[in-house]
Order: sequence, then structure tokens, then C-alpha cells
Amino acid sequence: MESKILQSLPPEERIMALRDSADKVQEFSYSRELGIGEVQELQSSLSQDLIAVDCEDQKLKMAKEVYKAATKPVKEEIKSKLLKIRSGVEEVREDVYLLKDVEENKMGYYSKDGNLVFERALRPDEQQFSINEHLRKAQ
Repeated sequence: MESKILQSLPPEERIMALRDSADKVQEFSYSRELGIGEVQELQSSLSQDLIAVDCEDQKLKMAKEVYKAATKPVKEEIKSKLLKIRSGVEEVREDVYLLKDVEENKMGYYSKDGNLVFERALRPDEQQFSINEHLRKAQ
């Protein structure tokens, strides 16, 4: 069989001649070689599509950054609340009042409410008798 037939006819007439002389017409899938112009056109279209996708990716990245910035403080607050709920305690940072008990050799840390929040042994430099202690005992 010849590789090319009816090449001298215009495309419309070639299709009519092929249809008239064919035994049967059937849809069929095959590979067709692309011309140089078609390849260049596809490359150009591909580059435009890649640029468009990159632009949309940049928009998505910016939207994610805005989302993260908006939700980060809320998520940190949620973590803090969950930790407080699980443990049943809250971390407090405030001034405490240190009072030493020389008889028991201990230093007590008291909150502004007068509650003992921490207790430890006296350090060697704290075991010396001070003027403040003398005045407190005198009262």
C-alpha cells in the first residue's frame, strides 16, 4: 500500500474521494506527526499556561500567608486554653513576696493574695540574721 494517496487534490475533494472509494468508514485513533509550526505553537501556549499557573500559585501563597497571620494568634490562644483545661492550672507571672522561716530553714514565696506558691531551703547567704528580721521580731 502507498503511504500517501490523492495528494494532488484539495483537502475537501480528497475527503470525498476517500469516502466514495472506501469499503467502510470507521473512527480510529492513531499518532499523527506534528509540523514545526504546530510544535512552536504548542510551546508558546504551554509557556503562557505555565506563567498563568505560576501567577495563581503566587496568589495562593499570599492567601496562605494571610490565613496563617490571621489564625496564628487564635491558635496560640486555643493551645493556651487547652493546656489550662488539661492541667487545671494557670502559669502566672507577677511579683511574689519572699519570707524566710529561720526555725524551719525555709524560704516561702507568697502571692499578692497571701498564698504560699513556692517553698525552698534557705541558701547559705540567706541564713544570716538581718536588720529587717530583727525589726520584724521586735514588732
